[in-house]
Amino acid sequence: MKANLPAIEINPAKIKSLGGAKKAIDRLINAFEELASQVRKLIAENERLKRENERLRKQSKKPLFDKKAKSQDYSASKKLERKSSSWRKSRKKKKIKINSQVRLEETETCSCGSQKFTLIRTWEKIVQGIEIRRNNIKYLGRDKKCLHCGKIHRSIIPENIRDKEFDSNLTAWVSVLKHDCRFSQLLIHKFLTSLGIIISRGQIDNILLENSKKLEDPYSCLRFQGIKRSQYLNSDATGFKRRTPDGKFINQHLHFAGHQFLSLFKITRKYNSATLANRVLGKQAEDKLYISDDASANGQRLLVDKKQLCWLHEIRHFLKLEPQVKINKQRLDKIISQLWEFYHQCQHYSRDPTKKKKNSLKKQFKFITSQKTGYDKLDRRLILTGRKEDRLLLFLNYPGLPIQNNLAERDLRPAVIIRKLSGGTKSKKGDRSFERHMSIIQTARKQGLNVFETLHGFLTNQLNPATLTVKTTPHIRHFT
Repeated sequence: MKANLPAIEINPAKIKSLGGAKKAIDRLINAFEELASQVRKLIAENERLKRENERLRKQSKKPLFDKKAKSQDYSASKKLERKSSSWRKSRKKKKIKINSQVRLEETETCSCGSQKFTLIRTWEKIVQGIEIRRNNIKYLGRDKKCLHCGKIHRSIIPENIRDKEFDSNLTAWVSVLKHDCRFSQLLIHKFLTSLGIIISRGQIDNILLENSKKLEDPYSCLRFQGIKRSQYLNSDATGFKRRTPDGKFINQHLHFAGHQFLSLFKITRKYNSATLANRVLGKQAEDKLYISDDASANGQRLLVDKKQLCWLHEIRHFLKLEPQVKINKQRLDKIISQLWEFYHQCQHYSRDPTKKKKNSLKKQFKFITSQKTGYDKLDRRLILTGRKEDRLLLFLNYPGLPIQNNLAERDLRPAVIIRKLSGGTKSKKGDRSFERHMSIIQTARKQGLNVFETLHGFLTNQLNPATLTVKTTPHIRHFT
């Protein structure tokens, strides 16, 4: 990495006033900040090269710790949070479903010999349990030959087991264990064989791919009807790899589009506006409101016209600034506190939107972004934020529109965990399988449906794909 030293043009002989001295000091402070930033980058680069050198020499890695991270007692903080809030422990007995009841044995004769009792009260005790066992069924059939015409008749095999080695319950559980419980194929194989199921890891792969074919229609329903019935969409993407047979990795991108009742995933090779518009969202999303970060894929070529940028991502740009001089730290803290206060006011705006509040928020935004602090990086950051006014303040015209994209990041988290556990997919069919399973499982959970029953219903053609689009986003009126 090449370090470019900042040019400092200060002539002490020309400083003849207090204002000129202040400007010169600001230039020196900004030059120092630039040097400090380059030093941090060089330190990080040296550390990376050092670790790479250790890897090539096959030395053990040293653990990385964040020096700025403060140790916190999680349980203690949770207790304080509960005390400070109105949290109350819920009664779980009302939520427990009872499968059977057992009348407890009672004492018929007292130790004194009497058999007369009076009832004081009745009570109950619930013991939760689970029963996991195999259910192998042997079907006994016969072939019969007609003595009159010689025609041979075979016993009738049910359609749901024709040409099948495993029943629908087992195949549905394989999908649930893989994509919902985050089991690897190895763990699924160990679990099933421990129950006495004779199955190979190759058969588990085949079951997942076969299930993927059966989930094509529900997934298509999500892509078209789910997006069509939605008024707005959150969107984000993360890296996703595919391992080729020769051991190499292909870099891909996992896209998410959805809201509180919809999760749609799509894996693509490229990450740009055209791919996002054509392969992920489609034409049915042209008239939708769109919430995302300010990544390049959400640029001008994206079909969606009305875009709301995530305020948390925008504030994060300011949090990344690391000034070393105290005065610059104070300037940055002041701006960040103003942004957080503005953010909380924006969240309350949708509860009672008025023109007065709308104009007040616009004026406050312009005031924050037009400030000159003297800290060059902070001033440049404020200018860039001010240029995004139309996309950061779109929610003022559509009260109720989310102003942050946390939902998309939370929905991508399970997929990232599965990627880390499994190392990615192995083929294009594996990509399609991952997309369909994750989309249907997460949408079913958002719709309040049982994941296993939903997958089992789709795999046995007993459930209508429209079940996944019953609930959708509430209507958001255009506020002028």
